[in-house]
Amino acid sequence: MAKHAGSVFSVDVTGLETGRGQPAYARICERIRSAIVSGALAPSARLPSSRVLAQDLGVARNTVDWALGQLVADGYIVRRRGAGSFVAASLPERDTRPLAPRRTSPDAAAESERQLPSRLSRRAIALQSYPGHYQSASAIPFTPSLPPIDLFPRAVWNRLLQREATQAGTAYWAYGASNGLPALREAIAAHASAMRATRCSPEQVIVVTSTQQAVELAGKVLADPGDRAWAETPGYQPVQHCLRAAGLQVVPVPVDEHGLDVAEGRRLAPDARLAYVTPAHQYPMGYEMSMERRRALLDWTRQHDAYVIEDDYDGDYRYEGRPIASLQGMDAGGRVIYVGSFNKILFPALRIAYAIVPEPLVAAFVDAKHVADGHTALLMQGVLAAFIHEGHLARHLRKTRTIYDERRLDFLEQARALADVLDFGPATAGMHVAALFKPGLALDDRAVAAECARAGVVVHPLSKYGASERGGLVFGFAGASRAATRCGLEIVAKAIAEMGAKGDGSGA
Repeated sequence: MAKHAGSVFSVDVTGLETGRGQPAYARICERIRSAIVSGALAPSARLPSSRVLAQDLGVARNTVDWALGQLVADGYIVRRRGAGSFVAASLPERDTRPLAPRRTSPDAAAESERQLPSRLSRRAIALQSYPGHYQSASAIPFTPSLPPIDLFPRAVWNRLLQREATQAGTAYWAYGASNGLPALREAIAAHASAMRATRCSPEQVIVVTSTQQAVELAGKVLADPGDRAWAETPGYQPVQHCLRAAGLQVVPVPVDEHGLDVAEGRRLAPDARLAYVTPAHQYPMGYEMSMERRRALLDWTRQHDAYVIEDDYDGDYRYEGRPIASLQGMDAGGRVIYVGSFNKILFPALRIAYAIVPEPLVAAFVDAKHVADGHTALLMQGVLAAFIHEGHLARHLRKTRTIYDERRLDFLEQARALADVLDFGPATAGMHVAALFKPGLALDDRAVAAECARAGVVVHPLSKYGASERGGLVFGFAGASRAATRCGLEIVAKAIAEMGAKGDGSGA
């Protein structure tokens, strides 16, 4: 870049024409972030003012402010009132690229439209709001949705892996059936029927790599580009991006303590083809969908020739009350696609999940899976089938259910210290709990989360899931010991206090 007298900014951010699929502020953000991660900008190094940077880069000052604001929210830059902007002393645990804007201004959206390249599709640009990971996620307090790997029976798994890998024949070494190994489909059908009261045969099971793949397949099989789909808000954002990738228009539908507001969904998009729900344990709020709402949802599918994608992501973990029957088990009309995953109950790198689909749709789903990637890794399917058939999964679930319950109770007890700033939601199931900031407490939850990350604790800001009225935090409690929980909550309390003391609610 063109340097001015007195400029101490040594990072070359010229060549911003590369990555033209992004607006200028996102490209500036990515260049500075790359310089920080690579070490070209040292920890605690001071950055020039936004005015100087704007002059150096030949862009409007607002453009630079947007870029720096994103880097602050993601934990790469710290702003000190009256002193300026500095590189964070410690970087976030997870590095994602390219950095995507967490919010969109009209000017930025218009700029993005003007700069669409011929080689990058509009779909690809839209998906930049959910960037891919370039480093693995760290299982530290309080990372949601990551099971503690130290509890997994690695010795058993390694023994089964070695045994299956030395089996005679070519079952694991040639191309496999797109719907999955018969032995694993049988094991999944039995497990889901016993644990979640689903009604299915092994022929209805489609083995996939993840919940996201199951949702994307459903979007391609059951809807056409331009069709609409309901999605819970706040809700699990990755599946919304999967639906968009399939060409669907996502319609955010609010949730309350009774689950998805079906009446509001009917008002917003009565002609939607799909509805994505987490009825047993709403993600991230933890609500259970009421029986009245369940019946209303199924009635809507029959009346409008629509389908429900039921994501039962942590249905194996319930600590209070009776087990919650699946929506699929209630459905007599073949309108529910039930999705489950072993990636969250065993280990994320496994990459095996499944969809239970109505019989008339099986062939279409198998065709879609074949086009997507042929089939899921066969050897891992064989190992998992043996793991389930020989009773290891049941034993693992009993063990972890007990440990998670202990950690849940311990977390809730210690979290009382935050009762003056946070309202905790239901915590009767799963591996996480959401908390809303107290009414009237004007805090930027992303800024609080970034401050926690700098201190080595991961909490997710509730706004990440589409929440709009009140900010909050999402805590994963399953992976934290008593001591780690105590230290982690102290860091969260300190971060909230520091952000509150700034008084502007922005954390900037």
